[in-house]
Amino acid sequence: MSLNWKEIGLVLSELPLEGSTIQNVIQHDFHCISWQLYHPMHGRWTLYTEIGTPNSRLHLLSSDIAATQSMKTAKLQRFIQFTRKNLDGSRITSCSQIPFDRLVLLKLDNHGSLMNLYLRFYSGSQANIIITDEKNCILDLLYRRPSRNEKSGAILVLDPQKKEETKEFAIRNRTEGSFNKQIEAEYGAKSNDESMQSLIARVSQRRDRELKKIETTVRTLSLKVSANAQYELYKQLGDLLSYNKHIITDHSKSVLVDDYLTGQKREIALDAKLNASANIQAYYNKYQRAKGTWQDSENEYKKAIAYLKERQGHYQQILSPCPDSVEMIRRLQGELEELTVDKAIGKSSPGLVFHSGKFTILVGRNAKENDQLLRHWVKSYDFWMHTRDYPGGYVFIKAMKNKSIPLEALLDAANLAVLYSKAKGQPKVDLYYTQVKFLRRAKDGPLGLVLPTQEKNFAVALDDNRIKRLLSEGDEHANE
Repeated sequence: MSLNWKEIGLVLSELPLEGSTIQNVIQHDFHCISWQLYHPMHGRWTLYTEIGTPNSRLHLLSSDIAATQSMKTAKLQRFIQFTRKNLDGSRITSCSQIPFDRLVLLKLDNHGSLMNLYLRFYSGSQANIIITDEKNCILDLLYRRPSRNEKSGAILVLDPQKKEETKEFAIRNRTEGSFNKQIEAEYGAKSNDESMQSLIARVSQRRDRELKKIETTVRTLSLKVSANAQYELYKQLGDLLSYNKHIITDHSKSVLVDDYLTGQKREIALDAKLNASANIQAYYNKYQRAKGTWQDSENEYKKAIAYLKERQGHYQQILSPCPDSVEMIRRLQGELEELTVDKAIGKSSPGLVFHSGKFTILVGRNAKENDQLLRHWVKSYDFWMHTRDYPGGYVFIKAMKNKSIPLEALLDAANLAVLYSKAKGQPKVDLYYTQVKFLRRAKDGPLGLVLPTQEKNFAVALDDNRIKRLLSEGDEHANE
């Protein structure tokens, strides 16, 4: 339940707003903003505001903000960009509340530039934070409401909700001490519980999607293993044809032979276009292909099973109950943060985007994309990989805090490096990799050319099954 106008007035009476200077503004989500302030007598303090939710409120923040809002938005929103540019350093010259209303007005002076900051703790579409000049011309606002003529450049028309004057409003049952601390404690506990349930639901949805995809891969590989498990049969048929080569006639579509394994007659299909020797060799070739496919499929199947168990264990750990609710929320947020970063990279980065477990792999397909990725999309601790002695695209593995690059991610990146190079037809390809901080641009060299140092060597044979998996799970641009 939102604060009513009497409770807002009580909160304001305890805050040292007048004379405070705005030092920083932090947006935690689309409704919650912290205002970091400094007062000559009270020192540094933080005002927390939540607008447009069932828990709309403001209060002093006595400690670091609760874990539910501790994570800033992935990208600075328009409103926060404006406040940091225009409000930082502003001094609050006065604070007032419109009588019988949930509308708070802070008058600001930013080195002679006068502004009004309106905090409207209304419900529904009327909730807003609005910044105007001294003549109430709107400079910017948290929510743009064109239907109410609340947009940049429009004149703000105040429409206080005076109907509240006729209603009976009471201040909730008081506890001892500061009302601000009481409000912070009440809403903080409630907000933590609501956010935890929401985070658990989001992580569970992500888990279900990921595990379903892995389980589909496991089933596909299992069928592939079963389909090629009888590879020895092709060798047996080749041996039977070889033993009975003398009775095979040209242009025959089949031949009836004595099967020494069963002691019975057996009919073996033939290719009428091939002679006896070619038909025999064809069965041996089928044996070799089926055996290779079975071995590869069996290996990939075992890896997929292991990966499925690893991811199941990972999500079980992430979603397991924790007595410390704040730690639980941070854990869930950390899981979702990685997904957010991946999506942001995938939508706007040049080249191709792939995923190897939790790791993101970026691939440049030409000199321009290599250069753009190197300049704008990778950092010093990310890893760079390239084919040795063959031209090709740069492959980058995005580093993750406190996590080393696993072998599977290296193998995925290596296969992509070979695939997008002139070496993809070679049976085995040498590569090298190093961290981006150990790359040096070649002086007067072609676009994107770098000289690596402290590199490590890596050799790989192109793995068709791995490539198919990466292409099927990768960014939509990978099919271009």
